[in-house]
Amino acid sequence: MRLLLTGASGQLGSYLLRECLSQSESVIAWSGRRRGQSFGYPLRPIDLADADALARAFREAAPSAVVHTAALARASECRGEPRRAEQINVHGTALLAELAERAKIPLLHISTDMVFDGKHAPYREGDTTCPLSVYGATKVESERAVLASPRHTVVRLPLLFGPSLTDRPTFFDAQIKALRLSESIGLFYDEWRTPLSFLVAARSLLTLTDSPPGGVLHMGGPERLSRFEMGQRLAAFLGCGDRAMEAISRNDLPDVEPRPADLSLDSSHWRGLSQRQPWPSYEAALAQLNLTQ
Repeated sequence: MRLLLTGASGQLGSYLLRECLSQSESVIAWSGRRRGQSFGYPLRPIDLADADALARAFREAAPSAVVHTAALARASECRGEPRRAEQINVHGTALLAELAERAKIPLLHISTDMVFDGKHAPYREGDTTCPLSVYGATKVESERAVLASPRHTVVRLPLLFGPSLTDRPTFFDAQIKALRLSESIGLFYDEWRTPLSFLVAARSLLTLTDSPPGGVLHMGGPERLSRFEMGQRLAAFLGCGDRAMEAISRNDLPDVEPRPADLSLDSSHWRGLSQRQPWPSYEAALAQLNLTQ
């Protein structure tokens, strides 16, 4: 397989690239603006908003499958730059899906639990989407473009956690730092997700490239947890005190866009397809990560 990986310099993309290289997979790694290398492997900067450059780079790559993780993914960025969010998340994805369809190859498109409004969890694949953010709305539109081809698959992921493999720390990194330094950190007690580690997500996604199921697939973790519960269990795992953690409401932080209360995913369809794929608990997933430093 000659795999085209978009967003290879992103948080999830970096885990996917590392897994590909560890398995000696043939991979073409597209980044957004980052140049240079990742894990000693060359990155090719591709602007998904540039249709001509995207089409030309795709023809040169000549892949046999695509895993599309690239997106303008920060909700604040999408809200601040809605036109660019549409160009990258919707139009760029639609063109990539069209190019893959023309080449008769499958595409795995990474979407999000934020396509829902948080009022009717746990969500199954056929449930009606109702995003509350610009980011979520662009992902709904991108899904429609991808699903125009029956050979393509939309994978909705939940809140992902784990240490960053890039030069940009994640909130998970900031949380660990705060716990170890006993610094105050506020975590929502009234916002629930079905979290999955970057590592488990990357490994699970790569298994789907061999025989993508098509349609929509929910790939969530096995537990419904609030961010505060995650923080408590992370503190216990690290052997740190959790006194500095403050349980706050998602409504305590003023925001232009409302935060969905419960975005838990029902992942039974995925588990039926991937029964042999490990599905670790939160603590078991933490144990797989390098959290010693």
